[in-house]
Amino acid sequence: MKAIENQEGFTLIEIIVTVVILGIVLTIAGISFKGLLWSNQVKVAVNDYVTTLGFARSEAVTRGQVVAVCRSINATAANVPGTPVPSCSTAAGAGWETGYIVFADADADGVRDANEELLRIVPGQRGGVTLTGGSANVTNVIRYAGTGFLTGSGEGVVTVSNNDHTFQVQISPTGRVRTQRP
Repeated sequence: MKAIENQEGFTLIEIIVTVVILGIVLTIAGISFKGLLWSNQVKVAVNDYVTTLGFARSEAVTRGQVVAVCRSINATAANVPGTPVPSCSTAAGAGWETGYIVFADADADGVRDANEELLRIVPGQRGGVTLTGGSANVTNVIRYAGTGFLTGSGEGVVTVSNNDHTFQVQISPTGRVRTQRP
């Protein structure tokens, strides 16, 4: 009789246990990755907004005139010289997440007219991110005077959030912008 030799390899039970453990680890990693994506979407929206406000303030000081940032429902529309497209929006129910534009506000009314130069367009946010003005000062438009200070009264707060993550962008009367968690 021939002796049974030792066979090398994995048993079916070992393979099944390994696959189950691998599945559990990948599920946990997937959930963590989803949270990371949501957090990153909010941070990108905050950075876009803060950068745009800094740009508008800088342009106001450089030009010595009012520069406005307003929310726009047609921010992705092509710039049509001689027309106010894209334009500012005061439509109820829409926030800054629909997109916003920066323009030289020659008549300081916070509304883009056909003769006012468009300086920057920021398209709407994706991923369920919302940007909501917390006071009348920042609901539709933010205007910087040629001094870099806000025109109008008081300071404003814009809340940027999605499912689980929230940041606030605080704008002081001096035009300074800072972010914080609520």
